[in-house]
Amino acid sequence: MCHSTLALDSSKQELSPVLAQFNQFLPILIGALVAIVSMLAGGWVLYRFLDYRERKRNLREQLGELLSQAYEVEHWLKRLRSAELLNGPPINEPNPMKHVKTISRLYVPVVRPEVRKLDRAVDQFEEWVHEGVAEKKATRSVSDKTLSKYPVVQRAVMDAITDLANRAESLVVQR
Repeated sequence: MCHSTLALDSSKQELSPVLAQFNQFLPILIGALVAIVSMLAGGWVLYRFLDYRERKRNLREQLGELLSQAYEVEHWLKRLRSAELLNGPPINEPNPMKHVKTISRLYVPVVRPEVRKLDRAVDQFEEWVHEGVAEKKATRSVSDKTLSKYPVVQRAVMDAITDLANRAESLVVQR
């Protein structure tokens, strides 16, 4: 029994200088470990922040383009009315509503309900124009009754665009 105690004491004495050196380097090892963990975590946090900022910037750009195209739709409808019902210059460009739908579908699907509302209002406006064109072909003029529906269909388009703009604004402020 004494012999084993002596062996332990001698091994402790041999390890003492090693433990002393280890204790001396322990703060350096802990500091290096903290630095590595901080660097990795900091890189991850920076990446997440930059990714968030980039997504927010892209959302703003897409919403800006979406609203610009929505207002182009309104302008295009006025030109359609002028060309078809009031003998104005013909329209050579297609309806920009397809751009609104594309942007909504690909980049900002959260505004699809507002885009559907605008699409329905545009369809009603175009139906009104087609009714006027049919009446114009049949009687060589458009009746006051048909022309009096213009404020109603125009208001529906503007209300839909306003709803879309309000939703876009809330998305930009929210994020």
